Amino acid sequence: MTLIDAHWMAVARGDEPADLVLAGGKVLSVFTKEWLEVDVAIKDGHVVGLGSYSGKKRQDVSGAYLVPGFIDAHMHIESSKLMVDEFARAVLAHGTTAVVADPHEIANVLGTDGIHWLLTAARTFRWTCT
Repeated sequence: MTLIDAHWMAVARGDEPADLVLAGGKVLSVFTKEWLEVDVAIKDGHVVGLGSYSGKKRQDVSGAYLVPGFIDAHMHIESSKLMVDEFARAVLAHGTTAVVADPHEIANVLGTDGIHWLLTAARTFRWTCT
């Protein structure tokens, strides 16, 4: 499995059009703590670039503030009492796009079988955004 698609890179360089360009919004740079007035290029559902882009579809998001997804740095999915897919649906709606899960509770109860189940559930879950 390739983590970086050649078409994503081509869009990021401006060699190919993005599927969608979000234009007119302000994007938070978590590196410089600045609001940037740039386009957001999206290809295959992935943000591939910030800058000035052309695309198959252009959406005006003037007045919107765009921020990267939140990362929950320490949590226990099993404490939510939700299956992995339902947990993901609940937190994605509030901007959390990644979690660093500590599965010690499921490991205490089910041992390595519990860990393997959690990993399988996470790997097979697919979220699509339209």
